[in-house]
Amino acid sequence: MSERIQPQSSQNWLPSYGRLAIANILSNLMVPLAGIVDTAFLGHLADIRHLAGVALATVIFNFIYWSFGFLRMGTTGLTAQAVGRQDQTEVWLIGLRGGLLALGFGLILILLQGPLRELGFALLQADADVLASGREFYNARIWGAPAVLLNYVLLGWFLGQSQGSQVIALSVVGNGANVVLDYGFIRQLGWASYGAGLATALSQYLMLGLGIGLLWGRGVAFNAPTWGDRVLSKKRDWEALKALFRLKRD
Repeated sequence: MSERIQPQSSQNWLPSYGRLAIANILSNLMVPLAGIVDTAFLGHLADIRHLAGVALATVIFNFIYWSFGFLRMGTTGLTAQAVGRQDQTEVWLIGLRGGLLALGFGLILILLQGPLRELGFALLQADADVLASGREFYNARIWGAPAVLLNYVLLGWFLGQSQGSQVIALSVVGNGANVVLDYGFIRQLGWASYGAGLATALSQYLMLGLGIGLLWGRGVAFNAPTWGDRVLSKKRDWEALKALFRLKRD
């Protein structure tokens, strides 16, 4: 069973607030940092079209993924409220509901990857070889969409419980893995823009794997038997689910 978050006293709230602020900043930088790492490696290639193509595709991904930023912010607020009520079961259920929503959106992005790609690149102007490089990056990176959105929920869930250390760990692993994979795929294998997209997608799944491991360590197996009844059979949880949709819609 995971521990309950105790209210901070007036004497020690400031250091805790500072740690959460740092964790929040790092989590907000997750998406743009991925693009920066990719462009840093591609900038050392002799052919500049790969750098230009990835820069264009990164604009598309930043727009798409930041459109789902509510998954993190909404989860943070609802989780913090449940912690304040000391309703530990509801804390877990908020994570579950947000995770299912994120997974659904991620799968939709996978299914609509073709139209999204064509629309995005139609709005961007560049030479044919630059667009081709950008499409290669897009075609690889888009497969990481479910992991990206699920990571948003994980980051929000941990932030809502004042677990800044977990947020920092997830951000470090995600971006660190991206650096290592970029080096392997771009510098060693020569996969250029496609390698950059694949590295970013895989790093998100590694980050998700760590997040699942942290959840398991906090008692996910212990709490799981109580979820089915709460989610499927009780009216107030259908109301909670509708409230979640309203909040994230706004």
